[in-house]
Amino acid sequence: MDTNAKRGLLKPMDSYDSEEDSISSDDELLGGEERVPSIQTRSGAPPASSFTDPDDMSASLNAPEDKGNVIYIIFFIQGIGMLLPWNFFITAKSYFSYKFEENATFQDRFENAFALAAMIPGVLSLLFNIFMTGRISRNFRLTLSLTVMFLAFVATTVLVKVDTQDKPTMFFAITVATCTILNLATGIFQGTIFGIAGIIGSRYMQAIMSGQATAGIFAAVADLATKLANPNYAKEPTTSALIYFIIASAFIIITGIAYSTLFRLPRMQFYFRRFERHTERDIENRQTANHTPNVEKIPYVLILKAISGKAASVFIVFAITLTCFPAIMAGISSTNKGNGSVWDNELFATLVVFLVFNVGDWIGRILAGIVQIVNEKSKWLIVLCISRIVFIPLFLMCNYEHRVLPYVFNHDFWPIIINILFSVSNGYLGSLGMMYGPKMVALEYGETAGTMMSLFLQMGLTFGACLSFAF
Repeated sequence: MDTNAKRGLLKPMDSYDSEEDSISSDDELLGGEERVPSIQTRSGAPPASSFTDPDDMSASLNAPEDKGNVIYIIFFIQGIGMLLPWNFFITAKSYFSYKFEENATFQDRFENAFALAAMIPGVLSLLFNIFMTGRISRNFRLTLSLTVMFLAFVATTVLVKVDTQDKPTMFFAITVATCTILNLATGIFQGTIFGIAGIIGSRYMQAIMSGQATAGIFAAVADLATKLANPNYAKEPTTSALIYFIIASAFIIITGIAYSTLFRLPRMQFYFRRFERHTERDIENRQTANHTPNVEKIPYVLILKAISGKAASVFIVFAITLTCFPAIMAGISSTNKGNGSVWDNELFATLVVFLVFNVGDWIGRILAGIVQIVNEKSKWLIVLCISRIVFIPLFLMCNYEHRVLPYVFNHDFWPIIINILFSVSNGYLGSLGMMYGPKMVALEYGETAGTMMSLFLQMGLTFGACLSFAF
């Protein structure tokens, strides 16, 4: 591929209407002085304003409106569906502790095992998704993944009422295998949805990120409600767990129904027709420039270079988060543990760890869509992401069961305060990275860039899950 072809290959979405500053060598790789969308070149119209992504360009393109924010809501629901399996498994700490009470090793380490069973398959399925973009239809990938997710939850629900107290190893193996299959399907689902959002604009990427945070709140509230509704929960938690997992199964069905309506909406049809025209025109242009029939291959390496800074930021954010949550944080007990209060004992982890984290994470993701303290070109994003490493020792200095650092924060309000800062920063910085990534490439590569960003998110989660074993 010659230099001129490379220059037109990865024009960032946010530069479609900009004629900025002098062009550096990196800028030239991303499009150079020709960073103007073909749709405007054809019309001969000069840049009117600084558009940041396809969604912001909708007015000038006469795109149909997202009436009632229906598309936003559908992507929000898909975001919930993505992280619902993970959140429902890790939030059910009391139920799985009950199931593993005959084996101290399983009871102590099942959260770490679940994390690995969720994250490693997630990475593999996202790699599959990247290379299957354009080869296997989106609808097939999503239908298959949602079906497998639903069946895995049904299997988990059935096991709730099966007596496995004398067979903890068998139950552990089946549960980890179910978690692995569930997250293979979830990874394909997640990568496909992020890819679609990468085509139509960062607003919908933010909707997914907000939905993901809401999945955690949903799981924590469902766990709390089913516990409070069962007076005998402390002695026999399986009734609450049965209802809990039925709720999860039902929401997977809702997620599928919501997706089935997405491409019937005029705005989605408009953007995907436009996306297909851009892709076809780009292939034709590169065929002419390179005189070869093979140029239609997706330039994965160049896309990766373009999004590398944002991908690294997302990786770091979620690696630090999974190092602490849930493994370390779920091991923090109330300073009043053993006083007979249900709030300081059975419900402490649900409220202080899971509910506080997920509400804070949700707030951070919402804030990312309202105000951005750094833009997509700033180097400060990755610096802020790295700075979150300070939370690891802060949590370890709370009332942590496997104490490795001095016990400094000896009141229950400390883990709450630290968790609020931790969770809000996770949601905010993670969302900025995911929103900015696809904007670094041309429209026709937005789907691949969005899927790559979700891969780095998953890799960060996996790395963090591995680190959590150290504590």
